[in-house]
Amino acid sequence: MKFLLRNPLPRLVKALSRKERLTFYVALIVFAVSLLAYGALLVKTKTYLVPSVGGTYREGIVGQPAFINPILPTGASTETDRLLSRLVFASLVDVADTIKHSADGKTWSVRLKDGLRWHDGEKLTADDVVFTVDIIHNPEVRSWLQGSFEGVTATRVSELEVEFALQDSYAFFEQDHLASLRPIPKHIFADIPVINFTRSSFGLAPIGSGPYEVVSHEKDSRGFVENLSLQSNPDYLDRPAYIENLVFKFFKKEPDLVSAYNLGQIDGFGLSTAEGLSEHPILIRHQLHYLASSRYYAIFINPNLAPDVLDDRSARGALSVSTNRAELINFVLGGKGRVFFGPTEGSPEPTTTFNTDALKGLALKIVVPDELFLTKTAEKIKADWEFLGVQTEIIIRSSRDIQEDVLRNADYELILFGNIVKENNDLFAFWHSSKTVFPDQNLALYQNSKVDSLLETYRKTFDKNTRTAILREIGSRIASDFPAIFLYSPDYVYVSTPGLGGFDDDKVINTSDDRFEDVTSWFIKSRHSLRAPDTVK
Repeated sequence: MKFLLRNPLPRLVKALSRKERLTFYVALIVFAVSLLAYGALLVKTKTYLVPSVGGTYREGIVGQPAFINPILPTGASTETDRLLSRLVFASLVDVADTIKHSADGKTWSVRLKDGLRWHDGEKLTADDVVFTVDIIHNPEVRSWLQGSFEGVTATRVSELEVEFALQDSYAFFEQDHLASLRPIPKHIFADIPVINFTRSSFGLAPIGSGPYEVVSHEKDSRGFVENLSLQSNPDYLDRPAYIENLVFKFFKKEPDLVSAYNLGQIDGFGLSTAEGLSEHPILIRHQLHYLASSRYYAIFINPNLAPDVLDDRSARGALSVSTNRAELINFVLGGKGRVFFGPTEGSPEPTTTFNTDALKGLALKIVVPDELFLTKTAEKIKADWEFLGVQTEIIIRSSRDIQEDVLRNADYELILFGNIVKENNDLFAFWHSSKTVFPDQNLALYQNSKVDSLLETYRKTFDKNTRTAILREIGSRIASDFPAIFLYSPDYVYVSTPGLGGFDDDKVINTSDDRFEDVTSWFIKSRHSLRAPDTVK
C-alpha cells in the first residue's frame, strides 16, 4: 500500500491490459507533443525576438583597401577605403550633442558629446574637428571634400565646441557636409607631413572613433589583401554594435561575390543593380534587400557637339517620348528600378505629342561607360531609336577614360551617365549654369536663368514645405526643356544570409557605403524576451 502511494502510476499502468496500455501511451505521447507545441506557440506569440551581442559576419567586396581614411582623394583612397572608413570613423553628426545654426544659415555651432574617445583611448575634442577641416583645405592633400568645404572655416570655441562659418547660407549643411565630415585624430597625424599620410602605418591600421576598429588583415604572396577583420568598439556612443566581428573579404569581380556566397565563404554583399543576379544566380538560401537609390541615369546632350537638329526642343522631346523606360527597367534591371522623366522622381511625364519625322536620317553617337547594365541599356535604346530612322552608334569607353578624357574635355555628343542626388535633392551641382566646366557636373551644359535662380533659392530655404514647391518647379522646368533623355533610377541590391536581422530595407542608398548606415542595429544572434525590443538592454 505504501509503494502504491509512493509510485501510483507504474502500478496502475501495470494493472492495465495490453490494449489499454497501448491506448494510454499513445494518449501520453499526444499530450506531450501538444504541450510542447503549445509551449512553442506561447514563446512565439507572447515573447519578442530581440538582438543579442556576438557573432561574426563576413562581407564580400570588389576592390582593395589602400588607405582607410575618410578625407583623402579618390586615387589615394579607393571606394573600398571610403566604405571601411564609414565603419572606422564616426560622422560629426553622430558624435554631436547639439547642432545649431544662425537665422541666416551662415553660422553653425556644433557641441560634441562628452567622454568621446578614439580607439586608442585618447579624447576626441574640438581640436580634432578643426584639424580635420584644416587638412581638407590643404591643397597638397587634394581631399575629395575640398569642394564641399570651400569657403567654410572651422574655429575652436571650447574643448567640445566648434563653430563653422559659411560664405553663403546653405540649408543642407548638417545633413550633407557635417554628416560627411568624419574627424581624424590630430594626435596621430599632426606630426606627419601630408605627403606622407599614405605612406604611414595607419593605412590598414587606422585609429578612428566609429562603431568598429581594425584589428588585423591578411595578404597573399602578391600583396593582395585577402581579408580585413574589424571588431566592435565597446565605447561607441550609447552602445556597441550587436555584431561583434566583421570580416571583409576582397574580390576582383562581381561574379566572384556570387560564387563566394554560393560556396558559403561570405554572408553578404552589395550590387549596384539587380542585373548581376540574372547573369550569376544565387543557389543557396538568402535574403534579397532591394533599396531605393538616389542616383538616376540619363543620356545627356552636349549642345556644342550634338547635331544641330537637337537644338530644337521638339527633336529632343521626340527622342525622349520614343524611349520606353518601363521596358528598359524590365529588360536591364529585372524590374528593380524606378522610371525617371526629369532630374527628380517627381518630375512629370511629358504630355506633349512630338513629331518624330524630323529624326529620320539623324546620326547620333552615344558614349557609354563599360558597365554591363549601361551597355545593355544603350543597346535597347539604339533599337528604339533606329526604329524611328535614327542611326545610333554606341562608343564604349572605360570608366577611367570617361573621367580623364571624355568628361574632362566634354568630348561627347551624347553620354549615358549617372548623377547621385542626395536625399536633400539639391540639384545645384548638376543643373546650375555655373557648373559646366570639369570637374563640375552639369553634363548637359544646361543654362536657364530662371532655373538658376530657383536652384539658388532652394539651397537657402529652410522651410520644408516651401522647398518642396520650389523643387517641384525646378524638376518640371528642366524636364520640359529635355536637356537630357532621363531614364531610370536602379535599385541597389544587398544580398545576405537569412540569419541577418536588423537590416533596414527602407533606407535610401546614395553611395555603396550607405548600406552600413544602420550597421550597429544588425544582428545574427538573438533571444526571446517578454519585454519589447526597445525596453531590452
